[in-house]
Amino acid sequence: MITNTRAPFFSPSRRSLMKLAGAGAVGAATALSACSETATAATPANDAIDPNAMVILSANENPYGPSPMAVEAIKEEAGNLYRYTYPTVMKFAEMVAEREGVAPEQVLVTNGSTPILAAFSDWVNVKGGKIVTSAITYEGVPRVAEQAGTEVVYMPLTQDMGYDMEAIAARVGPDTGAVYLCNPNNPTGKTIPTAQLKAFVEDVSNKVPVFVDEAYLDMSDDYPGNVMSEFVAAGKPVIVARTFSKIYGMAGQRLGYGLMPADMAMDMRKTGRLSNVNYLGLVGGMASLEDTAHFEKMRATMIRGRQKLIAMAADLGRPIAPDPQGSFIYMDVGMPAKDFAAKMLDRNVRVVGERWSDLPNWTRICVGLDHEIDKCHAAAKEILTSI
Repeated sequence: MITNTRAPFFSPSRRSLMKLAGAGAVGAATALSACSETATAATPANDAIDPNAMVILSANENPYGPSPMAVEAIKEEAGNLYRYTYPTVMKFAEMVAEREGVAPEQVLVTNGSTPILAAFSDWVNVKGGKIVTSAITYEGVPRVAEQAGTEVVYMPLTQDMGYDMEAIAARVGPDTGAVYLCNPNNPTGKTIPTAQLKAFVEDVSNKVPVFVDEAYLDMSDDYPGNVMSEFVAAGKPVIVARTFSKIYGMAGQRLGYGLMPADMAMDMRKTGRLSNVNYLGLVGGMASLEDTAHFEKMRATMIRGRQKLIAMAADLGRPIAPDPQGSFIYMDVGMPAKDFAAKMLDRNVRVVGERWSDLPNWTRICVGLDHEIDKCHAAAKEILTSI
């Protein structure tokens, strides 16, 4: 396991954070208390495993849940939802800025990273120009851009299912408005070699803005050496997106942030659509950033889960996109993915169906609890041995 060697972030006490956020008397919600045992345990609660329960391996969630510190902070602040969150947003942005080595005004805080992807797409649409990206990648930016009328140029993957960085760079021209990269890529899980990515960003950002979606980067082997925030700090037109929905286990309590030029962040804030960040997400996010031990534990746990998925594919004799670095694998199931997903659903296992039409026989399967992966393995073996 690679230890996080990034610059330490500002780490005041939780009490002082809440005071700065304008919090009043501490209140705890009964519903949150009921679930605290699950979240504070090293692994989910040791309840009896229901063999008929639905296994969800389609959403790239962290099944082990959030940091115990985050759960306790949320419980303490559950009675303080009457305040607007602007002071807390500012404090969270300061923590992120210290951690990432950028200025607070270069941090845009949102409910998950999805609003940042959409806001960037809108921003490009207003500024003009095409978005250049890769085929078989996350649809957040391209989908919104195309809905708004922006043309998206999709460059083919390389033979090993990686981004063709040379082709993307060569396609950038006077008609280009921005480049979108997802690293590690979703759904293939491939990372762009760090030296190659840094050279690309250094060069291409002199021509157009470069957006790097790092939703899964903290699960990759090279983390933190492959983060791109240094280019934001250097004043380049580079955008980096992060989310608390993945390794931090807060998919149900939305929180994310983008690092970008201050003037771009201000443009996106002006619409008002990104201003209402949820308070408990911010509280949980600040506590999560403080809990570095849990972060490292989740890195190791998610990497182990990924290795279990790789071993499953090998046992099934099915090809996968090589060297996955996210919380999932991308596997050729030898039949239309929509049919495979339907058969898996009949066995109470949910995986991705028909989503990336360029590779109709490939599906994405994400990390679950050990017994969930085992159930997926057994169901897939039953299905695939019949073809």
